[in-house]
Parts: sequence; structure tokens; C-alpha cells
Amino acid sequence: MKIINPLYDIAFKYLMQEERFAKKVLSVILDSEVVSVSLNQQEAVYEDRSKLLRIFRLDFKAIIRDSSGKSSTVLIELQKSRFPTDIERFRNYLGMNYISPRDSKEKTAKEENVVSESKTNYNSIYPIITIYILGYELPDLPYLAVTVNRDVIDSVSKKKIKTSSFFVEHLTHQSHILQVNRLPKERRTRLEKFLSLFNQAWCSEWEYILNLEEVPEEFEDIARYLQEPVLDEQFRRNLELERQTENAFFEQESKIQQEEKRRKEAEKQAAQYLAEKEEERMQKEAMLDKLRDLAKMMKTSGMPIDEIVNATGLPKEEVEKL
Repeated sequence: MKIINPLYDIAFKYLMQEERFAKKVLSVILDSEVVSVSLNQQEAVYEDRSKLLRIFRLDFKAIIRDSSGKSSTVLIELQKSRFPTDIERFRNYLGMNYISPRDSKEKTAKEENVVSESKTNYNSIYPIITIYILGYELPDLPYLAVTVNRDVIDSVSKKKIKTSSFFVEHLTHQSHILQVNRLPKERRTRLEKFLSLFNQAWCSEWEYILNLEEVPEEFEDIARYLQEPVLDEQFRRNLELERQTENAFFEQESKIQQEEKRRKEAEKQAAQYLAEKEEERMQKEAMLDKLRDLAKMMKTSGMPIDEIVNATGLPKEEVEKL
């Protein structure tokens, strides 16, 4: 079955704008029943110092029900990033918007876990849950999915884990981090089966189209929905435009990173060269000081100037002044 690649912004927005599928997707990720959901902000623009960086983000207001039957209203901020060069930019974005050290004592637990709805056009305060869908692997977080709250939980095994990941150590409220490229070959859990719809190993010759080799029964409805735009010429043109734009941006970012790496290496080599030259100068100066001291002793003992010059290699004028 061919479907549009939900890692693409246009495709993912198409999926999440459909309320029944938004509820289903969020229920799987949060591992809680989503009773109702409404989409608020469609996407956000984060401006860094040198350029506009558009990080795809969807904001939802939802009512969720836990296993005990208790319902609560929450804000869900879903953010998605497709390329590995986004890591540093994503960190900067998080730092400006959400992050402070988890052990900070400047905020109470309640303050750290809520966001004023004035920020998202609401009038009261609700707990905030963030979801990060990453199209690349974080080297310091070797798990398909983790839930970060008071503890860090492997979302697949449900076991508590220890990690020194940047995301885990700095998030201040409940978060779910999904790395779709860590999808295992055998999908057993509900979350793993859902994420098979994001399996980038099934990309066709067009990156924005996936050739699903298998479709989990529970998610056939989502797969069929993502199949519909495949034959829509305008939709495909929009996907192709997104592909070209993001690939060009990725290539430019990679080039910038390589240039920065070369610059730092050149600076390192220059600093090392200067340090070696300074060390050489200091050693030479120390040797001259020893020769001068030796020449003084020879001169004091009555040794002829010419013999001192021959013995030490010091200039005759310098020996005469000692």
C-alpha cells in the first residue's frame, strides 16, 4: 500500500486535522484515552539570530481519561523534526521556550508542569504535555520512545530507565520523545505498530511516498486515509516542493556545519602551532640563561674570554658584559 509519508509536514498536518485520527494518534502516544481534542495553532515559527527556523508544531487542547477513569483537560504541543542537523536548532528552540534544569529550585513542581493558556489563546491554566517526533536518532537516547515525567520510562517496555540525554535532563514537564528511525523489525506493542506507518525504510523513489509492506490491522483506517492523497496531483506537488525545500536547507546546513568544523580545526592547529613555538622559545631562553650563568662562573675563575666564547657559543660582546 502506498501512503504519503507522515514525517512530512503537509502529510502530518493532513492526518492530524482529522479529529478522529488525531484522537487515535494521541491516544497511542500518550497511552491514555483521548475523549476529545481540538486543534489550535497549526504551526509555529521560531526565529534564531541568523535566520528563520520553522519547526513544525501543532497545538491541541484535549480531554484525556486515565486508567482509573479520571478525566482531565491538558494542552498538547506536538513538535516534529526530520533532519539530524535540526538537533542543535531544536535545542536552541527548546531552550528559549521550555527548558530549565530539572533540579532547578526556582520553580515549584506545579509551576514547572503547567503553562498559561494566554500563550495559546486560552484563558485558564492546564497541564502541558509535549510530544517530539524525530526523524533521526539522538545518540544519547537509544530508545524508540520514552516518557519523561518524574521518572524516565521506556514507552515500549514500560520500564524505568536511566539516561543522560539532553532532552531528558532539561525538560520541565511531561514529554514523549519518539525516534522513528529506531523502529525494530518486529513490532509487538501498539505504539510500535502505529509507528510502522512512519517507517522510513519503506520510502519509495519519492521520499514523500511510503510503500507499506505491512499494515497493522488496528491502523488500517489511518493507512487508507494517508493513501487517498497519493493520486492527488496538487498534493504531490506540494509534497515535492516541501522535499526540495527541506533537502536544500539540509544540504546548506550540512555545508555550514562542515565549514564550521574546518574552521575550528584550523583554529586548533594554529593555536597548537603557536603553543609549540612559544614552548620552543622558552626552552631556548632557558638554555641561554644557563650558558650565561656558566660563562659568568668561567669569567670569575679567570678563564680567557676567547675560551669562554668557544665553550659556550655566546657572542664575545655578551661575554665581555657579564
